[in-house]
Amino acid sequence: MTRLLNAGFFRLRRDRTFWITAAVVILISLVNVPNSTESWQVQTAGSLAVTMEEFFFNLAPYAGMIFAVFVSLFLGTEHSDGTIRNKLVVGHTRRHIYLADFAVCFAADLFLLALWILGQTPLFFTIGPMEMGMTGFAAYLAVAVCFTASLTAVFVLINMLSTNKAVSVVLSLAVWILLILAASGANDRLDCPATIGGMAYIDGEFVMMEEKPNPLYVAGFARLLLKSFLDLLPTGPAILMTNAAIENPGREITLALLLTALLIFAGVRLFQKKNLR
Repeated sequence: MTRLLNAGFFRLRRDRTFWITAAVVILISLVNVPNSTESWQVQTAGSLAVTMEEFFFNLAPYAGMIFAVFVSLFLGTEHSDGTIRNKLVVGHTRRHIYLADFAVCFAADLFLLALWILGQTPLFFTIGPMEMGMTGFAAYLAVAVCFTASLTAVFVLINMLSTNKAVSVVLSLAVWILLILAASGANDRLDCPATIGGMAYIDGEFVMMEEKPNPLYVAGFARLLLKSFLDLLPTGPAILMTNAAIENPGREITLALLLTALLIFAGVRLFQKKNLR
């Protein structure tokens, strides 16, 4: 296992795809700073109550896209170059190969996550301090680390079972899109108000509408199930993070770690049964 990890990290340091991805992450993160600052200025000028947290974490859902592309390209080379078969020939077990590849990919994704966070730090000077304080900020960072682990586990599972690099990239991106859409849809339904009405603009004038129940509002046990579904999705915490809407970081961390362990366990079992050509 130690030799597999050493070889994996040695390859990672020399991998051109990894460093290109890192440069892209830094560029996107830095470009987001002036855009977020301008948006904050416009919204505050319009007397809207917005916080720095809503801008600092607004790129969180897109982290999964970066992870999907990197893991697919990095592990795809393992299959195309016959590296996995060579590891088996010299006596490494499939379980150790899978775990080592996950560890290397997770470390790489954590590095990319750190670059994103560092790229956003100028917002502390252009917008101001966070209302959640350093304790809340540290909790959000812990959530980000844990959803990085669960997303990495998803993409490692896909790519260790797929031998075609191009197919792996497309499949990983498709899964990320489905996970984002599912999390966004669930979050939108949970954000629906219980009633609708109030002021409306009709025929050139403002009219006060009568309050009535909102048919889209989810209540009772269905709401609990929908909230649990959102929390269990690896993209759920990332969606909640964009609006600083994580109510219980400990719950999100626990669920993400459990999901990661389950995905790794399933991935190892499936990889052990896979026919490697």
